[in-house]
Amino acid sequence: MKKVLYFDCSSGISGDMVLGALIHLGIDPRRLEEELRRLDLPPFRLIAAAVRKHGVTGVDLTVQVEAADAHHRSYPEVRGLIDRGGLKGPVKEIARRIYSVIAEAEGAVHGATAEEVVFHEVGSADSIIDIVGSAICIDILGVDDILCSPVHDGRGFIRAAHGIIPVPVPAVKELLKGSGIRLVTEAVDTEMVTPTGLGILKGLGAVCVPMPDITVTAEGYGFGKRNTGLLAALRLILGGRPGDSPAA
Repeated sequence: MKKVLYFDCSSGISGDMVLGALIHLGIDPRRLEEELRRLDLPPFRLIAAAVRKHGVTGVDLTVQVEAADAHHRSYPEVRGLIDRGGLKGPVKEIARRIYSVIAEAEGAVHGATAEEVVFHEVGSADSIIDIVGSAICIDILGVDDILCSPVHDGRGFIRAAHGIIPVPVPAVKELLKGSGIRLVTEAVDTEMVTPTGLGILKGLGAVCVPMPDITVTAEGYGFGKRNTGLLAALRLILGGRPGDSPAA
């Protein structure tokens, strides 16, 4: 049997939603913290709060950074931080791929090369932990196929580091290019998809398909911080299917 991980993004996706859902799926947060401490980051804690919303139980994850952090890091600085960390080779490779696709998207938006990109939100310690933590979890799970639903985003405008910008935010629209991941717009006047969340999906090479026929072994929900009026949780489904089944 091939091990399959399916991302149900019908309520959006963000970095903390991904990591929260992976913890709810069964990853030990203490083991995750131990691996993440290999990075040269300020002291931090993972606070995985069990919550229940709309009749669904899941994890609302908060990364609590306990010291001052340099929020603006360039792409080469983040890549160097990952390379110098004592992480496993496959974890480094996954994290590099995620940051590479985000840097390319940010560069395209701002008229710069990926090497010139200086991250704002995505370069902060909590976003680095979301991305590298997700890479650690994917390595632990040892999945063969990563699939996803279309991503559902809101509309309107939000305030970001560069001012007031439209939803979907420019980096998200750029990340969608060439990904094969479809976008669905909900009647929600706020952001539901962040560059970190979509960057994780694209960097993992997720294939956007309807939910396949699988034998479900685990399910995890990671709740977001925005009140959208919807469930506002990413659902992850782990299961198996015959090894000769096509991806789509």
